Amino acid sequence: MKQIFLIISVISFLLFFTSCEKRIDLDLDEANQKYVIEGIVHDRMGDNFVLISKTKPFNDNASGLEKISGASVRIMDNLNNSYNLYEVEPGYYTDSTLIGIANREYSLLITVDNKTFTAKSYLHPRVEIDSLSQRQTESLFWDDKDIPEYRIDCYFTEPSGLGDFYRIKPFVFGEQEDGFIAFNDDFFDGLSTYLPVFESIFYEGDSVTVQLLSVDEQNYRYFNALSLAQDGLVPGNPESNIENEEAVGYFGAYGNSEESIIVLPE
Repeated sequence: MKQIFLIISVISFLLFFTSCEKRIDLDLDEANQKYVIEGIVHDRMGDNFVLISKTKPFNDNASGLEKISGASVRIMDNLNNSYNLYEVEPGYYTDSTLIGIANREYSLLITVDNKTFTAKSYLHPRVEIDSLSQRQTESLFWDDKDIPEYRIDCYFTEPSGLGDFYRIKPFVFGEQEDGFIAFNDDFFDGLSTYLPVFESIFYEGDSVTVQLLSVDEQNYRYFNALSLAQDGLVPGNPESNIENEEAVGYFGAYGNSEESIIVLPE
């Protein structure tokens, strides 16, 4: 899927995403090499995986990160159901039978290179997308002012009760768009509302899929920090829920609602 590069200094570094997420290069010397972990459990079959990589020394001219093979990867829920993930390609671990269940807590356990990494995430019930709509906007670039540009708005009904957290992920023809969109329900608790899919511009003929993810508070804080950092507002390292100082990244269990729309001329 589409990859982007955000280069942050050693003092202020961010997570490296790959595959279904984004790639963020870390400038680290050899002493500060880190494992990079991304783990996702959805309440849908498929697209549930763990990615394991490792940063390279600052003076290593090879591009990308080292994908870590041979890890022991297990995901458990609080009802003692356990899944041993298998490696389908270097650094990519999954289990085709794994599907998240709402209102359960999921735990991640990784053992690799005589090191152990753990994390936990609570899977909140999904909030269904009511509909998607398109609207034409003015071109952001003079050279392309004759090419119509569109925004997508995501409509949903937020359940009553403060303390819900969300993330929006847009895809065009199956490839994830740039940007990190995270928000809470402070301003629309219990309301039928909509949010524009920030950071993304769409064009006529685009097949757009939008995921509305119900996330826990730790994941919200993580992705909100990334969202602010990409706008140059937050210099710090986002707070990870991976329990080991030798790793960066996150583990998340999400309620996942998604809808699709084809952008048509107006």
